[in-house]
Parts: sequence; structure tokens; C-alpha cells
Amino acid sequence: MLVLPQVSGQTVPAKLTEAIGKGDAPAMSAWFHQSLEMTILEEKYETSKNQASRILESFFKSHSPSGFTISFEGTKEQSKYAIGTLNTSSGNFRVNMYFLTKEGKRLIYYLSIEKESQYELCP
Repeated sequence: MLVLPQVSGQTVPAKLTEAIGKGDAPAMSAWFHQSLEMTILEEKYETSKNQASRILESFFKSHSPSGFTISFEGTKEQSKYAIGTLNTSSGNFRVNMYFLTKEGKRLIYYLSIEKESQYELCP
């Protein structure tokens, strides 16, 4: 796997991309805001950083990751966001992440994981 160094315009740090692709929830939590909103397979959470890590560990046990790729990065108002595809043993999932910058570090304040729609795969 090719790992590119993080550049200033890059929304998602390379180590976060790697952690998502491996299903490493504790490593992912280094980029979580102290409190964040999550939607995992239509289940909504307003949770702490530690609880979010446990929720993701449970998701990854049921859906073992085999890779993660970023398909789009952008800016909306004061936030940066990214959309990617998580490949797992039980199919592909769309991942949406919204970031804020706190003390020079990008932190996730909203994360969603949803089953990838067949319609998204077709032009």
C-alpha cells in the first residue's frame, strides 16, 4: 500500500485513513473531538470520544475492514469534510467525516457510516 505524506491542503491525515482501513478504532479516536455525533447504519449517537471508539470497535467486529479510500474532500462554511469508501468483509460502506480545527489539529466532530447504495456505484 502506498502511503502519501500529509500535505497542508489534505483534509484527512494519512494515518487516519490507514486506521480506518485497518478498523483500528483506538487509533481513529486520536482524531475525535471530545464529543461527537455519529450515525452508524442509521443508528444515531451523541457520544464521547471514548464511547465513539467502543461503538466503532463493535462495528468493525461485524464488518471486518480490508481498505479505505477517500473519494472527495471539501470545505463547507467553517468545516472541512471528506467522503470515502470503506471496503469490508460484508460489503462497501460510505464514510462521511466532518472536521473542525482546534489548536492546529483537525478533529472529527461528525462521522457517519452507511451501507453503500447500488445507485452510487452507477453513473
